[in-house]
Amino acid sequence: MADRWLKTNCLLATASAFWLAALSPIPQIGQGISYGLGLVASVQLVQESRRLMIQDARRVALTVMNQELEHLEIALHTQQQEQALYEVYGSPTYPPEVKDELTKSLEHLYQEPSAERVDQLPTSTSDKSLYLVVKALLEAGKSETFVIEEVLKFRGRRFAEGKQQLQQILDEGQRNEW
Repeated sequence: MADRWLKTNCLLATASAFWLAALSPIPQIGQGISYGLGLVASVQLVQESRRLMIQDARRVALTVMNQELEHLEIALHTQQQEQALYEVYGSPTYPPEVKDELTKSLEHLYQEPSAERVDQLPTSTSDKSLYLVVKALLEAGKSETFVIEEVLKFRGRRFAEGKQQLQQILDEGQRNEW
């Protein structure tokens, strides 16, 4: 590409030199030859400039296509990783009766306002469904801290009390073989 730029600049300098020579006080035959050579150099300059523009346009187009391919490759790789993560950490399947119990329990826990939370669990939530929810969350990879803080709503200084409550729920579930 530097070769084309050099050729274009040389043609420009040559055409300018011949046009200026034609304007100098030289005989008319010299002026005619200078005009003719200047015209030839100008025509070649236009042709070489056209080739240079086409070459630059192709280079820019290839650069843009390569960038687009890189972005597409990144997008495909990300999609493959997301698919693999979903397959590994996807939602577990449960029997229909367990799924119904979990759904009811989670809906109740979601609709329950946290400001009205008392020390003990509300009586409307059955111990069995709470145990099933806690067990499902722990099996799905949620930590005990998440269950204590987000489900049982024991935060800060009450965390130890929440840990005891969680242990009681798990023990009762194992005792009753839920």
